[in-house]
Amino acid sequence: MNTKQKRKAGIEAAVVGLAGALLFMLLYIPLPWILGPLTAVMVWRLSTGRTLYWSTALRSSGLLVLGSMLGAAFTHETVVQIIQQLPYMAVSTIATVVFSLSLGAWVAYRTGLTLPSGVFGSVPGGLSQMLVLSEEVEGVDATVVAFMQTIRVMSVIFAVPFLTIHGIGVEQAVPIASSSGGTGNIDGWMYALYAVIALGGAWIGRKIGLPTSVLTGPLLATACCAIFYRPVPPLPHTIILLSQFAIGVHIGLQMKPHMLGNVKKLGGYTITSSLLLILFSLLVAWLLTKVSSMTLSTAFLSTAPGGIAEMGVTAAMVHADLSMVSGYQLFRVFFVIFAVPPVLTWWMRRLQKQKTSIL
Repeated sequence: MNTKQKRKAGIEAAVVGLAGALLFMLLYIPLPWILGPLTAVMVWRLSTGRTLYWSTALRSSGLLVLGSMLGAAFTHETVVQIIQQLPYMAVSTIATVVFSLSLGAWVAYRTGLTLPSGVFGSVPGGLSQMLVLSEEVEGVDATVVAFMQTIRVMSVIFAVPFLTIHGIGVEQAVPIASSSGGTGNIDGWMYALYAVIALGGAWIGRKIGLPTSVLTGPLLATACCAIFYRPVPPLPHTIILLSQFAIGVHIGLQMKPHMLGNVKKLGGYTITSSLLLILFSLLVAWLLTKVSSMTLSTAFLSTAPGGIAEMGVTAAMVHADLSMVSGYQLFRVFFVIFAVPPVLTWWMRRLQKQKTSIL
């Protein structure tokens, strides 16, 4: 695809995504500026077979903005609370990962997949990392892993916000550090300063190998400035909506047309396992409210097997504790990226050795 074709395909994706966002707003569907473009682009692409394009720079810009928004919610007090929550983070994360792996084994058994394919396709998070790792393990179908991970992400993105907003409910609004003082007296240089900080965080994150560095780098950099320097000025609402739009279109393009052939065989079981994992996260969240001061909506968004960006946007909508949600989600991301792959690789290789010795 040459530059002219990319430009036309990008404009088409933007128009379709905007139509989806406006439709979801009219229907009062949660997260219209993420779910609307996501749904519209996905349906349009799969139903028409059109080739759409979305610049990686637009997606990265959206993640950078959301990372800055989430990082701005951190204060000295929230850091103390997060440190106190570390044991709960570890237990809830391990429980969620173990349950998801069990669901992967169940899906593999019911659909006739290999056990490695089912397990790698069910790990909650790290799609790109799981795809790379799956290529190194014998018996893993990378296409199946991509399909299962995509379906899981879609299910979580749609189900968790709906369940949170219409089931658990909106909390009483609590001002966060970044919104104190309003927006009227903030100098332009402050926005420029924190834009540089966010970009620097993304660059450093990529250099040191942070997962999803364009999101986690600005989040951590902005959080450090908010904690040790001064409160971060609130981002304009329009910028936040545009960032959600950019991410929504990007996610909508992740469902590839060639995946449709697997829907009848695998789609139903994958969706079922994803919903079971969401209900399990809700149970874990309810238990967290019994042993800590977290509200149910904050706990649920903290333990839900979704992305930091999507859960953070939902947390902002229901006035949940942004810093706590970010802390839990970051812990899970790092755990899944750095702890789960070596364990899975060791386990799969051990199973393969056992099969070889039996034969």
